[in-house]
Amino acid sequence: MDVVRWIVLVLLFGGLFALWLWSRRQARLNNPLGRNPAAGFKVTQKRWLDQRTGVCLVELEAQSFLLAYTVGGGVSWQPVVKKPAAAPEIDTPKLPAVTFESILSEANLK
Repeated sequence: MDVVRWIVLVLLFGGLFALWLWSRRQARLNNPLGRNPAAGFKVTQKRWLDQRTGVCLVELEAQSFLLAYTVGGGVSWQPVVKKPAAAPEIDTPKLPAVTFESILSEANLK
């Protein structure tokens, strides 16, 4: 009876090992470059709105997304478009106001 138990255990572990090898092969075929698909994924900010709902700002391949998620597994996302930085204002010297009266007074005609 012990021999039958050992044969069943060996077949079970052999099957599990074969399944593990097959899953690794499938993963390699689905990702031929060997890259981690989440390598460019970065969570920049994370906030909880209440005990069951949170939001986070995620950057992926130079794009930003706002994710809203719940504890129950619900997720929604919205792309975020960054506004371009405003150009700095240049201080220009203020010129004196030129009026008709100021021109006449300078020409001593008034």
